[in-house]
Amino acid sequence: MHILEAAGVGAAAGLSPLVAIAAVVIFAAVHLGVNPKHGDIGFVEGVAMIAISAALLLQSLLMIVAPGGVKVRIAADRPGMKALHLPLAICAGGLAGAGVFNAEGHAALAGAFLGAIPAALVALAAGGLLGGVTGRLDAKRKAEASKAKEKDDGVSVKPDSTEGRIIAAGVDLVTIAAVAAALAVPPLALVLPVLAVLLLMGGKRREAKKHEGLRVLR
Repeated sequence: MHILEAAGVGAAAGLSPLVAIAAVVIFAAVHLGVNPKHGDIGFVEGVAMIAISAALLLQSLLMIVAPGGVKVRIAADRPGMKALHLPLAICAGGLAGAGVFNAEGHAALAGAFLGAIPAALVALAAGGLLGGVTGRLDAKRKAEASKAKEKDDGVSVKPDSTEGRIIAAGVDLVTIAAVAAALAVPPLALVLPVLAVLLLMGGKRREAKKHEGLRVLR
């Protein structure tokens, strides 16, 4: 169960790294499935850590509603931030896994590996899926902006699409829910990693079929 907890919070970091870390701190502070006093992370129960975590969650929400804020989020739904998202997800997943595993009385280093690997899998899979969707939405918005400029009809195009904001909010909510589920019901921690593996395998199969089709055409 403790292994699943560490892997589950790590997997959540693959979606939205900073939100996942903030959620882990807050849930650990209220002893949701884990008691920080059993390890070396009792400091997460301090007012300062809880306040910082709450500020991170609020900051993410403000970035979603602020004009242009969605673009600069480091999360799975932002294809332009992939170079930053993957390493940050691995670090956040490792940190979350280490903290939770240590709180259960185990070695933090082992927990770091348990959290980092699922974080990388989810970051790659979700980044490919959600990044493609939001990438197409951004391209559509840019095309609309270009047409409006050519017509010079005075129509303003919002810097972020409504669909993009909804996806961003959904990513954060699923991240928080994934952390809560992993701590409260550890077997549910397998959901995100399993889905990630299936998505990655499906992507490889599609690439193989695509290359085979190209060979046939040649």
